[in-house]
Amino acid sequence: MLSIVGLGPGGLDQLSLGAFKALQEADKIYLRTAWHPAAQELELPFQSFDWLYDEAEDFDSLYQEIARQIAKAAEIENVVYAVPGSPFVAEKTVEMLMALKPRVYPGASFLDVVCAALGIDFIRGLLIEDGLDDFKILPSVDLLLVQVYKKEVASQVKLRLMEVYDDEHPVTIIGHAGTPEEKVTSVKLFELDRFEGFDHLTTLYIPRNNKSPKGLGELYGLMEKLLAPGGCPWDRAQTHQSLKPYLLEESYEVMEAIDQGDFEALEDELGDLLFQVVFHTALAAEQGYFSLEDVIEGSYEKIFSRHTHVFSSDEASNPEEVLDIWEKNKSKEQGIEKRINSIPKNSALHYGQKLKKLLGMKKQSSKSDEQLLDLLETIIEIAVDRDLSLEMALMDRMSLVVKNRSYTRDSI
Repeated sequence: MLSIVGLGPGGLDQLSLGAFKALQEADKIYLRTAWHPAAQELELPFQSFDWLYDEAEDFDSLYQEIARQIAKAAEIENVVYAVPGSPFVAEKTVEMLMALKPRVYPGASFLDVVCAALGIDFIRGLLIEDGLDDFKILPSVDLLLVQVYKKEVASQVKLRLMEVYDDEHPVTIIGHAGTPEEKVTSVKLFELDRFEGFDHLTTLYIPRNNKSPKGLGELYGLMEKLLAPGGCPWDRAQTHQSLKPYLLEESYEVMEAIDQGDFEALEDELGDLLFQVVFHTALAAEQGYFSLEDVIEGSYEKIFSRHTHVFSSDEASNPEEVLDIWEKNKSKEQGIEKRINSIPKNSALHYGQKLKKLLGMKKQSSKSDEQLLDLLETIIEIAVDRDLSLEMALMDRMSLVVKNRSYTRDSI
């Protein structure tokens, strides 16, 4: 039989009567860590898993091994597994053991005493993360980091935080919250690993950054305000058709920045191109066609379903095989008619190349790229001499190819 006890944030005096009784009646007591005030006061034999922290390859394997040993012991004995604070706050081993349907004796969460120590109401939002993991950061949300128990961990945490926050962003170090030894220290982020008092009862509080970088949601919200009544008259007058020249212009400017190897310009131009995507999406959403979420989800699903060599059983050892898999998966999603109709017709040359590739109409040629460009230039000169619009003529010719084509689905 298995019981799980939350030891709370302090000594044994903070345990419930039921939890204390469970400890007394257990055949075997296991503690995730003995680095806890209650463990120091417990006058009962116990076994901790602190030794595993040094031997495990990573924390996932550590938690799995703890859970495995607890589950095995509970098959033959009345076992109590005790963890700091509440069993339901930042305790991965408890999550793993819940499938055994243990009897759980809740303890006060460290959150209660940390909130009291900071004098902060977290009703506005709080992200709790494990400092030993590759933790998530949301700059617009307060962050609480647990398991920062030594300087080496604090150094890694500092580097991770510096990817998002300024070097002088405030950090509060809370030690032994809810006990007589409670201590609250404020430092700047760059000073974090200079602190000398880290131990297993240390928690870090990183307040939200009110000047946090803007994300896609904020950009879309800005666009919605521009299109709303009382917004920008020019933006409100635009349509998908009127914006086409700007979309094309921004695309060319992105390509120019790439050709020049100018990454500062590329960053700027990609932002302009992204704004065009947001602009078109906001216009479509206004008319009820689709939303930003629809666009993102569609892109995600498309990329996921076409990379079956990564996310499924297909295999590809080179880029050419990847392209074959991409086309195969694309063919499954769309019929050939739909795929032909989906080829953009803004450029006859681009349309012709995509069409010929789709229909498998390729010719072997020994000509070099330079020779092909010379040939293309000659064709342009002949067309100029004959006053022939190559764009229109090529588009007409490709329309005939579509009309008169002969193929089977298996050949595509």
